[in-house]
Amino acid sequence: MSTANVRRHLHETRNRPAGIKNRHDAHRDRWLLMTKRWIGGAVLAPACLVTAITLIMMLWRAVARMDFLKSEEFIFFTFGGVVWAVAYLAGVRPVTAYVFGHEFSHLLTARLFGGRIFDWKVSAEGGYVETDKSNTWITLAPYLIPFYTLVIMLVFGIVGLALDMQQSHAVHVWKWTVHLKPLRFLYALVGLTWCFHATYTVKTVIAEQGDLKRNGEFFSMMLIFLINAFLLIALFLASSPAPGLGFMEVARCWWSVASGMVGWLWHLVF
Repeated sequence: MSTANVRRHLHETRNRPAGIKNRHDAHRDRWLLMTKRWIGGAVLAPACLVTAITLIMMLWRAVARMDFLKSEEFIFFTFGGVVWAVAYLAGVRPVTAYVFGHEFSHLLTARLFGGRIFDWKVSAEGGYVETDKSNTWITLAPYLIPFYTLVIMLVFGIVGLALDMQQSHAVHVWKWTVHLKPLRFLYALVGLTWCFHATYTVKTVIAEQGDLKRNGEFFSMMLIFLINAFLLIALFLASSPAPGLGFMEVARCWWSVASGMVGWLWHLVF
């Protein structure tokens, strides 16, 4: 579709009277929403419950059997989260920064799916992205992707190619010499940016964003919870001081919880 045609289509869509749709489009949208409701209830909701229980179990094991709470990763990640909490409670509201990350996530995901970008705007009042591509992942990308956390990890990954991140480095500040370990800054910034992402994701979901309604609110919330829970598990694995704790152990725990729930339902029904 040419740029002119796409812009004309977008203009017609914006100016179409509320509630008026092409019959084929309306039928397709209803069918997709119904399918997503079924997927949300039959697949995503049970997966969310199993994943939440698994995450709680892994955290409990970490606290009870390991030195997790004393680990450098946990301490500095928590420090970053506390810094964000204090700043937020003190009235700091970086709304424009959030809107930029939100809209850029839409833009980047649309490009990854082969979409073309015709216009986009960011401001403290809100923003938008005009593209010729739309699907579940594009519309929900800002809620699934902790944009600034990924930026921080990318920057530190590049810096790590030239600098030993685990080694303390002497930094001269006026008359003093301070020994700093870059990895600690990484943990703290990941904690801060992830908590920033979680805070505004919850605020936006409560505000009933249009992105959620397009895919069905229940389906969207289940998918958002599931992806973010998996992200938390990944962060937990990365920060765990136990060398034996890895993806396979988490997968076994997840399967064990899922099997237990299925067995319990089977005995309950039959």
